[in-house]
Amino acid sequence: MTMVLTTDVPTLVPATYGRYRNRITYVSGTAEHVARVRVVRRIRLADGTFDPDRAEVEVFVPEDRRAVIEAPRGSWVTPEYLRCIARLSKNRKSLRDFFDSGSFEIEV
Repeated sequence: MTMVLTTDVPTLVPATYGRYRNRITYVSGTAEHVARVRVVRRIRLADGTFDPDRAEVEVFVPEDRRAVIEAPRGSWVTPEYLRCIARLSKNRKSLRDFFDSGSFEIEV
């Protein structure tokens, strides 16, 4: 079984600046990336409870898209899998059963 999710991946995003907003620069931010996921984990908050809307996922990044991702080295699990965030609000059908089950981690 494969799971495809919409995730928030750290990357360079364009931003305009200047008096007339006619110049473009690239700053660090997040972009949506729809891709295959191999591990889904709940995020534990500082008070010991689980985050009700976000999960940590390991997402596959194709080779042609790896150059634009501005993720820290520690976020890369392997050269092709990146650890990032998936939101329940954007993946309601896919993640609802996982969040309702109470399990901490699943491998797909």
